[in-house]
Amino acid sequence: MRIDRIKKSFSGIPIVTKGDYRYFVHPLSDGIPAVDPDLLRTVAEGMAELLPPKSEYDILLTAEAMGIPLVSAISTIVGKPFSIARKRRYGLEGEISLEQVTGYSQNDLYLNLPLEAVRIVIIDDVLSTGGTVLAMVEGARSLGREIVSIAVFVDKMDTDARVRFEERIRCGVRTLVHVDVIGDECVLGPGR
Repeated sequence: MRIDRIKKSFSGIPIVTKGDYRYFVHPLSDGIPAVDPDLLRTVAEGMAELLPPKSEYDILLTAEAMGIPLVSAISTIVGKPFSIARKRRYGLEGEISLEQVTGYSQNDLYLNLPLEAVRIVIIDDVLSTGGTVLAMVEGARSLGREIVSIAVFVDKMDTDARVRFEERIRCGVRTLVHVDVIGDECVLGPGR
């Protein structure tokens, strides 16, 4: 039932091209046209099942912007706090800058983690080039933090790229669904 609900959410969504990048426009990765609370709940419950037992980590970490609805909903399910790598510098003590390079943009993110948050689970909306996840992994590790697990809603990477990416970050990535953009349609499969 969950996968049917998620597949339906991808039916007929817009596909846009940014340079050479084929980009789907989905409510949970873009907030367009609107985020349906039932879909958000469905995805959050599925992603929560991908996480290790809550005794194994201290905090959830995501990046602004579209990771925020997901991590908020997942946090209420698993009962763990979350932190957000932000696009704005606050100048707080301990803040670090991360370089985020994706398939269609390059930004700086700023990370402020509580000192007691040593063991981290990263949450993201889409794994395509891996740029956002890579920035959070490298940033957290530079602060001496441990990446316990990574959970992502949509995986767009092909198998070879995924293997190389996981070797690079030295951590597995669990995903709820895999999506291939073929022509003007999204073809969904199970996550990995």
